[in-house]
Amino acid sequence: MVSSDGRVGFGIIGLGIGLSRCEMLQEAPEARLVAVSDLVKDKARATAEKFGADWYTDYHKMLERPDIDVVGVYTPSGLHRDIALDVAKAGKHVLTTKPMEISFERADAIIDGCKKAGVKLATEFAVRYSPYNYALYRAINDGKFGKMVLAQFDYKCYRDQAYYESNGGWRGTWKIDGGGAIMNQTIHSVDQMLWLMGDVDTVTAKCGTYTHTIETEDTGVALLTFKSGAMGTLVGTTTFHNDRPFKNYGGGVTQRVEMNGEHGSVTLIDNKTAMWKFAGADSDVPSQLQPPAVNIFQDYARWILDDSYSSPTLAKAEEARKTLGLVLAVYESARTGGTVTLPLA
Repeated sequence: MVSSDGRVGFGIIGLGIGLSRCEMLQEAPEARLVAVSDLVKDKARATAEKFGADWYTDYHKMLERPDIDVVGVYTPSGLHRDIALDVAKAGKHVLTTKPMEISFERADAIIDGCKKAGVKLATEFAVRYSPYNYALYRAINDGKFGKMVLAQFDYKCYRDQAYYESNGGWRGTWKIDGGGAIMNQTIHSVDQMLWLMGDVDTVTAKCGTYTHTIETEDTGVALLTFKSGAMGTLVGTTTFHNDRPFKNYGGGVTQRVEMNGEHGSVTLIDNKTAMWKFAGADSDVPSQLQPPAVNIFQDYARWILDDSYSSPTLAKAEEARKTLGLVLAVYESARTGGTVTLPLA
């Protein structure tokens, strides 16, 4: 039930990364944080006190509240399905952190459950909201590049062994994490790649575990061809020591996007423009452009307030499923040693 002041009520489940999302929610004028839930009582209470919300250790009780319209699921990846289905059955709209889930079977269960309940579903991909990334998105979609030729997407970060062993050791497992560096971290770049370059035709990938004791990969590399005919590369690793400050998880992140078409070339480093070169009349293309929404919470709130709302930064169910599909294709290629054609069955 949208509040009398016109704001959409949100609840947050899971206060790991969900804690930072409570902060982000304050930036969206159309949204308000109503309540949070976490299994750790002290964490739930402290977060609620900080943001003037209510708190729960049992999210089922939070779902009984009529003043919550949307629930953000910020739990470990392989736990999204059951929670999301509970949220949908309670008549609340569903927002998941990335990935939506770790398999098509589990993601499709969420999609079907939301359809049956008549609620909306989206997944958060934060890099879409960078003004530099959005400017690149607009330039590509406005045809400024002409025919796309080549794209490079790198997501390199450092995670120590303690990161994988913390919180019960779910990270780096197939059962709960669904993968390693590609599924958990590099999925940001996977979504960005699809968002900017369009659908992928084929994937040829290699994955390996080099510096961690985990079930899944800490490094992956893929060569891709796009439906447009362009080529691309994807690199992801959690072995990359770097000087980027990062308060969580024991190590920083460096991201690089480099692409070119027949009329121009662009380099983005850490979601900011490092080089922006176009020929002739297109040389004045802006290197940054404010996205239509400040973050996922403003996007989602506007969607709740207006069913016809459409935004290129809002990753609804179909786009989130496609991103998951590309990650799964990387794993399939690495497992079989062959080239995989998309979409996967």
